[in-house]
Amino acid sequence: MSSRVLPEDTAEPDSERGQARSFEQVYRDHAARVFRYCLSQVSNRGDAEDLAADVFAAAFHAFAGADVPQEAEPAWLLRIARNAVIDHRRKHSRRSALVARFFGAETEADQKVNVEGEVVMRDEVRQALAAMAHLSDKDRTIIGLRIAAGLSYAEVGAVVGLTDHAATMACKRALARLQRHLGVSR
Repeated sequence: MSSRVLPEDTAEPDSERGQARSFEQVYRDHAARVFRYCLSQVSNRGDAEDLAADVFAAAFHAFAGADVPQEAEPAWLLRIARNAVIDHRRKHSRRSALVARFFGAETEADQKVNVEGEVVMRDEVRQALAAMAHLSDKDRTIIGLRIAAGLSYAEVGAVVGLTDHAATMACKRALARLQRHLGVSR
């Protein structure tokens, strides 16, 4: 069997190979951050893993045409993650309502938390996630972006559509509400 070398003009373009490598680097640089944000929003390790996978699948699909500068990658990915979390909540609430309609008061929300996730998470994280459940969706999103994903106030603002100052104030207020739910004194 002979090995045939393709002429340079028929070989795979460097831009396509570079694009694939670039997305791999984007994934490596931001996977943990996206997962932490998803976990902060759904409080269930399995759901968070699924959401993070969906985020990167959508990001991979859009990456070639997105032309995202490296400094904007966190905000871009977390905007995708935020939308995935919103879709997850919609789907979950619709399914819960349907289950409640057919089977009475029992809904998916009444089921026990993922045991594996409970074992893996430290007590402080479980308490924070439980306290976050009492916050509004907006507060959970902002805290998730700022704390779990580690974004700056400006990046949080870019994801949720606020100015830097408004994002800073929203973060501080959301954290104050979380502290109240945790029973932490200032």
